[in-house]
Amino acid sequence: MRTEDRIWPLVAKRLADETTIEELQELDELLKKYPGTDWQIKIIADWWHENIQEEIASKGALIFEKIKEKIKATED
Repeated sequence: MRTEDRIWPLVAKRLADETTIEELQELDELLKKYPGTDWQIKIIADWWHENIQEEIASKGALIFEKIKEKIKATED
């Protein structure tokens, strides 16, 4: 595996909060070695976190609607 190709699996693990301390250190060293990837990682990370927040909000809205339905059912 090329060194540059090692960055992306580490980035994916980082976004999923699955990296070890050693992997975080490795990622940091690789980013120092290949600084041009910083902007790509930032774009992906921003997109990832935005989608996670939307998913959480969507699930929260669904749960809230179910709660409202149960309350309404008990009032009837």
